[in-house]
Amino acid sequence: MSQKIKRIIPYTYRISEYTFIIYFFALSFYPFDSDVFRLMCLLVVASCWILRMVSEKKLLFVKTSLNIPICVFLICSLLASLYSVSRKDSLHTLWDDYLMYFVLFFFMVNTIQGAEQVRRIIKTMLIVCGLVCAYGLYGYYSGIAIYAGRLVATFEYHSRIAKYISLLLPVAVCLFFYYKDFWNRFYLSLFMCVCGFSLILTMNRTSWVAIFVVIFFISFAVRKRYIAYIFAGLCVVLVCVLPSRYISHAKTVMQVKDYFKSEKIIGERLLCWKASLEMIKDRPILGIGIGSRVFRNAYQKYGLEIKGGETQQKKEVNQVKQKKDKTGKKAKPKKVDKLSHSHNILLSICVSTGIIGLLVFLWLFATVFYKAITTWLLLPEGYERALLLGITASLITIFLHGMTDSFWKKPDALFLWYVIGLLFVIVRNGKSTVTKISL
Repeated sequence: MSQKIKRIIPYTYRISEYTFIIYFFALSFYPFDSDVFRLMCLLVVASCWILRMVSEKKLLFVKTSLNIPICVFLICSLLASLYSVSRKDSLHTLWDDYLMYFVLFFFMVNTIQGAEQVRRIIKTMLIVCGLVCAYGLYGYYSGIAIYAGRLVATFEYHSRIAKYISLLLPVAVCLFFYYKDFWNRFYLSLFMCVCGFSLILTMNRTSWVAIFVVIFFISFAVRKRYIAYIFAGLCVVLVCVLPSRYISHAKTVMQVKDYFKSEKIIGERLLCWKASLEMIKDRPILGIGIGSRVFRNAYQKYGLEIKGGETQQKKEVNQVKQKKDKTGKKAKPKKVDKLSHSHNILLSICVSTGIIGLLVFLWLFATVFYKAITTWLLLPEGYERALLLGITASLITIFLHGMTDSFWKKPDALFLWYVIGLLFVIVRNGKSTVTKISL
């Protein structure tokens, strides 16, 4: 029996790699309808991992600097769930969502070993992303994948496809400057054109700003300032050739006063942020509990109270009295949207898990950025260094998205932890590379 297992072991590495590739494909093309299939993929990876442990007769678990922060964050989430206003919904979210994020990370770190495996996975990720964007362009112009005049591709909503593109576009930019041969640069240029144009059609202002920021970050990190100048010139060209509605939409980024007065988007988000702060004041230690349904129910209560107070205050200031006002009755506020999160990642985490959960969350991602940057500084020039810079830039774009949205939900968080898993495979391989060089 042991001999048969030993014969299978060499294949388990390749099976894990292919399974992760299939997982990413399913998550990209069927982000909301492939839960069972993706669970089966993880079971295959788990089987490969178990076979290796049986073969070597020891526990194979890679120690990373994230192990403790992840465990502490899960404990905080569990306590918040037990203390939740809706324990059942919170525990379901903890099991079905949060646990899956970290399982994906640990499976990636413990089953993907070699640098060549990382290369193949990254190459496949870029190809799949390009295909999703190509489908998105087809769907946009044919009308089969468009929502409110925006490109959505397979993601049903423009902000999600925008985050997806923002996660992979910086990687392609960094690899473009690593490769020197014509064909690799040609394919990466084609990818950047398709994804960049798709990102424009999403009309997601946060993504536009995030990509603008990270391109300048990349140009200064690699000490090639001409990248920033070329990108700035490209932006000027786009201003000249794009239809007026895109330019008008982009201008609102600079029109801060008008933007915050807008009742359509920011008006609702300001209300959401105010309501979130009130929730934190009421339950500061462990929050109201995790889960979109928990927040949605709480927001209906807090949002209506705040909106009602503001409506009454406006009426008193303007001295616009109605018959109901004369009888002493308060004006009824309009309904609030059924939002599922705080539209800010820090507020979302603090509302759901309290100040303790927020501090652990910041510790968790501070560790991610610290390991990424320190490893990048130590690595010699090469593919892994370029890839590490691209992934770091991608994480920056996601956190910039987090200023007005939340990435701590499916499928966004699954993509995020998939990439962080690859990041820590590179970090682990980078340690051995640096050790060899020092010797």
